[in-house]
Amino acid sequence: PSALDDLGLAAALERYAEDYHLQHPSITVDMHINLPERLPPLVETAMYRIVQEAMTNAGRHSSAHRVSILITQRDGTVKTIVEDDGSGFDPDEVIRSQRSVGLHGMRERAELLDGSFAVESGHNGTTVYVEVPL
Repeated sequence: PSALDDLGLAAALERYAEDYHLQHPSITVDMHINLPERLPPLVETAMYRIVQEAMTNAGRHSSAHRVSILITQRDGTVKTIVEDDGSGFDPDEVIRSQRSVGLHGMRERAELLDGSFAVESGHNGTTVYVEVPL
C-alpha cells in the first residue's frame, strides 16, 4: 500500500488495523510498535505482509475476539509477534498438509530476509513469531 511507502510500517499497520476492525467489528486490535527509525523497504514490506496474513487468518479461521501486535527493533533485529485469542489449530498438521498458503508465505518472507518464523497454536489462540536481522 502507498501508506507503507509514504509513512512507514507503523502508520501503514495502524491504517490496516482500522480497516480490519471495520471488516471484523467483533475483533479488537491492540497494537504496540516501537521502531526508532524507518526500516529498510524490503523489511517493512515483509513485516507488513506477515502481520496482514496473520490478522487475516485470525479473522477467517479462529473466531478470535482480540488480536495483539507487537513490533520492536533492538540489537540489530526486528521482532514481530501477532497473537490472537481464537480457537487455534495444529500448525504442524496444517504445514505438512500444505493447506495453508498463508503460513508458507509468512515463513518464506521471513526466511528470504535471513529471518526466523515460528507459529504456536492451541485452544487459547495462536501466536506468530518473526525475527529479521537488519
